[in-house]
Amino acid sequence: MRQAIGVDIGGGSIRVSLFDENGSELYSHHTKTPEHLDNDSFLEVLVESIRPLVKNIIGIGVGSPGPLNNETGVMLTSANMAGLKNLPIKSVLQKEFSLPVFYENDANCAALGEAIFGTYKNTESQLILTLGTGIGGGFVKLGKLYTGYLGNGIEIGHTTSVIGGALCGCGVHGCVESYFSTKGFLNRYFEKTNTKLPNAEAFFSLVRSNDSESKSILEFGTKALAHAVRNAIQLLNPEAVIFVGGITKSYDLFGALLEKEIRSTIFSVLNDRLLLGPGGNISGTLGAASLVFVKEKN
Repeated sequence: MRQAIGVDIGGGSIRVSLFDENGSELYSHHTKTPEHLDNDSFLEVLVESIRPLVKNIIGIGVGSPGPLNNETGVMLTSANMAGLKNLPIKSVLQKEFSLPVFYENDANCAALGEAIFGTYKNTESQLILTLGTGIGGGFVKLGKLYTGYLGNGIEIGHTTSVIGGALCGCGVHGCVESYFSTKGFLNRYFEKTNTKLPNAEAFFSLVRSNDSESKSILEFGTKALAHAVRNAIQLLNPEAVIFVGGITKSYDLFGALLEKEIRSTIFSVLNDRLLLGPGGNISGTLGAASLVFVKEKN
């Protein structure tokens, strides 16, 4: 059975996994990225993270935050990894391992993995949102991933939800991920309370303890996200909208409001067939490996 490596590059770590073509994970490990990022040190960690698994595989799939160029395989910049610029991921890995390398935005990888292996795999089209450090988006129709120009399509996290709102890591004010994401929640909580929280778990713990400030931030952020999703539904008409990523572990705290706000604002003709909810949380590495399996079939 064919095997492929999937690599998921996150804001503070690299996860590498080996999969067979049925989506079964055979091995996985996790490596923290250097605290002070630069291209050379990051690429060294990336190569050494992959090396132990490179045996009897058909290729390597890599997902990372954007913006990027999926044709040349270069990460141009990253809002959450400020030390990296024009990072030549594809060429470095191809030279090192002499294998096919496929590189896409991490949200596009998540979308493809969810469409092939996930809860809503039997639907005609899927809009997938990754809720984590930031917000990513991906769109798959009839099994084909829409990537946009050079892999930068469906950047729903960087659509405007609050005109003149909070400054986003991308440099623009009012992006939806400034209000609904780990960074958004922590930054908004600091603005209100002058208290720095360490992570999303701490924020949601406050929500569960009925803390008024965190509850207010979550409610506003949920409505901001709902209307960003509403806009995307009106444009794309997907059969399923699927939420994945670490924040969905707390879906019970915001999911009902999110779904109600979305369904109450879209056209009824779209609502009649729309499936909406959390996905199977297909790992980012399986999403990246899906690039290999799909490309190798074509």
